[in-house]
Amino acid sequence: MNNNRRNLLTLATDNWLSRGYLAVVVAATGFFLVDTFFVSHTDASMSGAVPWLLTAPLSLLYTLLPEGTLNGTGGGAFLVLYLVGIAAAALANAGFMGFALRKIRPASGRATAGA
Repeated sequence: MNNNRRNLLTLATDNWLSRGYLAVVVAATGFFLVDTFFVSHTDASMSGAVPWLLTAPLSLLYTLLPEGTLNGTGGGAFLVLYLVGIAAAALANAGFMGFALRKIRPASGRATAGA
């Protein structure tokens, strides 16, 4: 079981495409947290939608959860659920990117056709 988790994490972090994607998601989530806790708004802020959209399609499952979870404004438990869901969706998407990149890139030790 531990080896499977390590393999999934390796897929999500062993290439620059996945790392860059994770960095963008972390930056957007950090912006959302700063905007939520340190900026007062007279109207609603859309900063909570950015991480949600960046981690689609898995984060679209949030539409099935109670109101307040999607934007993290329902209180402490909803904010934690929002952040955990964003992290899980981002890792799954980065893992898929890593898997797809491995399948697209030729292996370095494999002989090429015609050589």
